[in-house]
Amino acid sequence: MNDLLLAFEGGGTKTRMLLADVAGRVLAAETGGSSSALYIQPRDYARSTRVRLKRLRQAARRAGGQVRLVGLAAPMNASLVESLIREVFGKVTFVHTCEAEIALALFDLRWGVSLVAGTGSSCRYLSRTGARVVCGGLGPQFGDEGSGYWIGKEAIAAAMRAEKGQGSHTSLLERLCAFYAVPDMWSILNLCDRSGHVPGPRVAASVPVVIEAAREGDSVARELFRRAGKALAELVLDTVSRARAARRPIPLVMTGGVFRAGQLVTGPLKRTLRRGPVVFEYYPEAAEPALGIIRVLMRTQQEGR
Repeated sequence: MNDLLLAFEGGGTKTRMLLADVAGRVLAAETGGSSSALYIQPRDYARSTRVRLKRLRQAARRAGGQVRLVGLAAPMNASLVESLIREVFGKVTFVHTCEAEIALALFDLRWGVSLVAGTGSSCRYLSRTGARVVCGGLGPQFGDEGSGYWIGKEAIAAAMRAEKGQGSHTSLLERLCAFYAVPDMWSILNLCDRSGHVPGPRVAASVPVVIEAAREGDSVARELFRRAGKALAELVLDTVSRARAARRPIPLVMTGGVFRAGQLVTGPLKRTLRRGPVVFEYYPEAAEPALGIIRVLMRTQQEGR
C-alpha cells in the first residue's frame, strides 16, 4: 500500500481535513464545524468527526493507500482528535504544528510573521533559528480584536443601537435579522447558550454579511473593517517588537476568513504598518491553510529520510 498523509486543521468555526499522497496531491477533503474545546460537545463532536474520518478512510482505500502520517494544527482537543484518528486509521505518526508554521509553509517560508484572523486573532513570529514569539489569542472574552468574532460582535451591537435609535443608521440591522432569522435584533439573545453568550462560531459566521454591507457602501460596516485592520496591525507590531526582529523586510502571511474582506481590512492594516519601524513583505491570503499542514508533513518526510 502507498503511504498517505492526513491534515487535520481544527479551527474555531470550521474543521478542515485533507487526504493527500506523498507528492502533496489532495485525494479527498472533509469539512466540519468547530473543533475548539470552547464550543464543542465532545460526544457530538466525536460522532460527526468519526463519520468524516471514515469517509476519508474509504477514499484512502480507493487510492490503494494507507494513512501513515497525520498533521494536527489549530486549537482543538488534541487527545480526543488523536484517539478518533487512531480508531479509524490504526497506528499512525502524529506531527503537531501550529497555524504560523503551516501558513508560512504554504509559501515555502521557514521564518516570518503569521497573522491569523479567523474566529479568533493571533500573531506569531518565527525566527530563522526556530525561536517563537506569540501575541494575541486571548479568546473572545478577553481579546481577539480584529477577529471574525470581534467583527460579528461589533456588527450586532451596531445593529442593536440602530434599532433603538441610539446609533448611526446601518443596513446591518436588516441584514443581520435576515441572517439570523430573527424578527428584531433583541431576539438574537434567544440564540444564547447556557453560558448566556451567543456561541463564537455563530457570531463569527456573520462576517460575510458585514463584508457585503461594507462593499455596498455601508459606512458603519466599513468603519468596523477599518478598526479591525488597525487592531490587527497593532498586533503585528507588538509581536515583532517583542521579538526584536530585524528591520529588513519580514515576510508577513495573513490567514483566516476576515481577510476575505480584501482591501477593506488590508488597506488600513498596511497603512498602520507603514507607520511602524519595520518593513514587511506581504504574501497573498492563504486560501486553504490545511494545505500548509500537508507541506509540513512532506517536509517532515524528506528530512526524516
